[in-house]
Amino acid sequence: MADSIGIVGGGALGTLLASRFLDAKAEVRIVTRSGGSRHDAMKHEHSSLQTSAEFGILAECELVFLCVKSYHTKEVARALGSTGLKQTLVCSLQNGWGHMELLDAELPSLPLLAAATSLGAYLDDRGLLHATDRGITVVAPWRPAELPAAGRAAECLRSTGLLAEARPDARSVLWRKLVLNSAVNPVTALARCTNGTLLLESTLFEIARGAAREAARVGLRLGVLDKDFDPEEALRAILKETAANSSSMKEDLARGRRTEIEEITGAIVRAAESVGEPVPIQTALLTLVRAAERRL
Repeated sequence: MADSIGIVGGGALGTLLASRFLDAKAEVRIVTRSGGSRHDAMKHEHSSLQTSAEFGILAECELVFLCVKSYHTKEVARALGSTGLKQTLVCSLQNGWGHMELLDAELPSLPLLAAATSLGAYLDDRGLLHATDRGITVVAPWRPAELPAAGRAAECLRSTGLLAEARPDARSVLWRKLVLNSAVNPVTALARCTNGTLLLESTLFEIARGAAREAARVGLRLGVLDKDFDPEEALRAILKETAANSSSMKEDLARGRRTEIEEITGAIVRAAESVGEPVPIQTALLTLVRAAERRL
């Protein structure tokens, strides 16, 4: 396991990863704008934990996980580029599509990894972490030659007791994640329900299933998704695995925060237009969440 782990983002997922690495005796450094009492409690238990709003604390980290919203990617990438990182592995656990290109442009000399996880984590109204660590995290290299780096990152996650594996194709990993996020997040946000509710409410599941199928067809047209990928099977599996979870989009919309609808559903709709693939359900979900955001 890497001795020094950096985490950018002090939200639910970043906090979950930090706690697991701290329990595994790693040195953890968190860059966050607002930590809150949960980080104070972690510092009480682990005196080695460092938190700051400054990216300079990541300078000596061997592996850095990005756990921030995708719309902050350019800002974060530029800040990372200014820290003088040398061979640090940078692993994005972000949602959406297009963020890896932004990281690549700003960090051309660093090994870049894309990851998709079914770890469930969210913060309630009191800022308390609710999490399940039964999900698997898939790590893949953005540049094919960096597959060994993906293997090292996966091994670091496994050393904490989390499930993780490395795969060779980042774009396929990211589009599979996009298919599921675009099916689950907008529907649960609009219906104000947990992920598992989609399995219980047939009308909601039909909407989610239709959205997943549309996104999968776009991925096939783009050549970034395997033909053997079954979107309905994957959707049912992730809903069962994360049944009690609240999606990040649901939490953001409920708290009056900006969502990642443009980076998730908007990315699919734009890609669909580029290949001439109709996506009426995705388009409707994009319109509805945009409208909900305007009313915040």
